[in-house]
Formats: sequence, structure tokens, C-alpha cells
Amino acid sequence: MPAEPSDRRTVRAQWGPVSWSYTAADEAETARVAAQLVTTTPSVWPAYGRLRLRVRSMRDQTALDRLERMASGPARRLREENYWRTPDGTWLCCGDRPADAADPALPRHAIGHRYGWWTILHDDSGTEQRARTGDIVLRALVAAALSALGGLTVHASAAIGRDGRAIAFLGDSGTGKSTLALRLARTGGGFVSGDRTLLVPGPGGWWAVGSGLLPRFRWGTLDALGLATRVREAALLRHGDGHCRVADLPQAPAKVVFTPAEAERVLGVRTADCAPLDKLVVLSPAEGGGVPVARAIVPEVTAAAVRAQSLPCDAGFLAWPAAGRSTQVRDIAGLAEEVAGSALGWDPVRQRAEDALGRVLVGFPGGAPSGWRGAAP
Repeated sequence: MPAEPSDRRTVRAQWGPVSWSYTAADEAETARVAAQLVTTTPSVWPAYGRLRLRVRSMRDQTALDRLERMASGPARRLREENYWRTPDGTWLCCGDRPADAADPALPRHAIGHRYGWWTILHDDSGTEQRARTGDIVLRALVAAALSALGGLTVHASAAIGRDGRAIAFLGDSGTGKSTLALRLARTGGGFVSGDRTLLVPGPGGWWAVGSGLLPRFRWGTLDALGLATRVREAALLRHGDGHCRVADLPQAPAKVVFTPAEAERVLGVRTADCAPLDKLVVLSPAEGGGVPVARAIVPEVTAAAVRAQSLPCDAGFLAWPAAGRSTQVRDIAGLAEEVAGSALGWDPVRQRAEDALGRVLVGFPGGAPSGWRGAAP
């Protein structure tokens, strides 16, 4: 197995049971990957039973030219790019994108696995483009590993309370998932994920694990939590490359994206890769009245909600090389039996997040946090 060359730079971190490293010759590239993917608090996943993921980024235009001559269809999709396979199993991205692609195209690159390493081959694209490619590929590989361990990807936001356990908020767009998760994280716990969460079987039960998607919030959420003014005054990496205030951008983003360090500095929340899962909260529009309404639900209803909010794995066509490794595949029905479920009807526009969250936290281990300002049920 080849050793890491001495002239290369490596960043290491963890997502739940996956310990990953990213190595590149360009220190600025690894710094940018680290800024986007390394959370601000250490992982609490136990040290035993972890998977090891090693990714290295290399520039080799000659090798890409050779792979391009050998690659053939059919095309397979990862995020907003199409890839073609070469005879040695390497996947090449070299244009001809899906018709519905909206984000800027990635530069030509290839992804391959040899001798325990995943390698990304780049052409002469710049640091920012290589880091962007590395970010997307690394997140897909982590998703592949978590899926091999029985992880489920769901449309949910997750945060940690003061007791160190997570609540995952499931629901359609606009039901206030990220608002409630951010509000819970600001009580002294931590923010795990927004919009996409992996539910992974692990030591002691199920865990909420982040998808690697950076925290992102609509202005309505930021306004509701009194954070909009602070955000407008901030300079953020994903908006103007950190060189100007959000207020000075030519066009305000519909969703504001934060790196983990920016979430702590600007929003006042720590970020975490995972936490033991204590409750699944299914969100729906308020059924009438002036206060949020929460109630316990039976496992069958919880399972139906998880199925309704299930999402395709972010790994795309990439598969974890798990030959010879046993996996802990457990189904949604088992998840619903093991994790408490509740339903919350509320209006994120007209009702306060602290009131809604206070309803959810009643009956939660330890109850609502001390000094909680939400309404009592």
C-alpha cells in the first residue's frame, strides 16, 4: 500500500462511523476542503468499529487524456455531472452534463479506487475548482460508506439538545425543519444537519449523522430567530468568497450557506458530525388555533413518515468496497420501533419557534432546557 508522499498536505475528520482523510499537494486546497467539511466539535462516535476513507487529489492531465480515450457509456450520474467508466473501473467526468443541471459545471476529473485509496485526478483547474470537486466526491463517498452500514437518507434537519442527544425534524419544504433545528442548537447543543440527515444504526441504537451539506437557511428562518442583521454584516466563504459582506452582494442569496466555523461565529451554534438519536418529530402545517400542537405517534405512523421523507443516497453510482465486511442493515420499521416519534403541527411564519420546540421537548429526557421561554402545553 503506497505511503502518503511527504510533500502533500492532509486534513482528517470524522462523520459518524467514517474516519476520513483528504490529501493534496496544494495546502490551499486542503484548507478549503477542511473549512467546508470539518465540524467545530469533536465526534462522539465511539472509537471502535469505524470505517476508514482515504481520498487523495492529484493533477495529471496526461492520465486524464488517456482515460478519456478509453471511457465509454452508458453514462452514470453523480449530483449534476455525468460519468463514463473506463476498462480499469475508473469513472471519468468530461462534459455532456444532464439536461437539468443548474450549478456551474465541474472541470474534467476522474475517480478511481486502488490499494485502499480513492483518487481524484484533476487537470490544470485552479484550487477553488479542485476543492469544489473534492468536496462533492468526498461527501458522496461518505454517503456510500454510511449506506453500506445500513444508513437511511431522509429529508430532515437534526440538532442536539443539552443532554447530547439529537432530534430529527422530518417534513416537506417550508414546514420549519431548519428553523427548529437551529433554535434547538442555539440552546447549547449543536447543529448536525439541515435538510438532509442520515439515520445510521450504531452503538446503543440509531444515530443522526450529517450529510456533509453545509448549514443553509432562508431569510425567514434568520429573521424569525433574530439573526438576519448579523448575517447581512458577515463575510461568508460561499457568498463572495469571504471578501465582502452579504449585504454588499449584487444579489442576496435565497438561502445563506455557512461553513461550520461561520455557523459558530455568526449564528452562535456549534456544529457536530453526529449524535445518538432520541426522537423523530414529524412536521405538518398547523391545524388551526394560535399555538403549536404536539402529540406522540405510534411506530407505524412514524415509519410511514420516514418512508415518505426518504431520499436517494447521495453516493450516486459510487459504491463502498465492502467485500468481506458485515453490515448492520436494519429497516425503517425497526427504526420506528426503537426511536420515539411525535407529530408537531405549527406555522413557522405566524408561530414562534421557541413555542413549537417547547411543546416537542416536554417529555424529552430532561424536559425543556432550564429557562426555556416557550409556551407550556
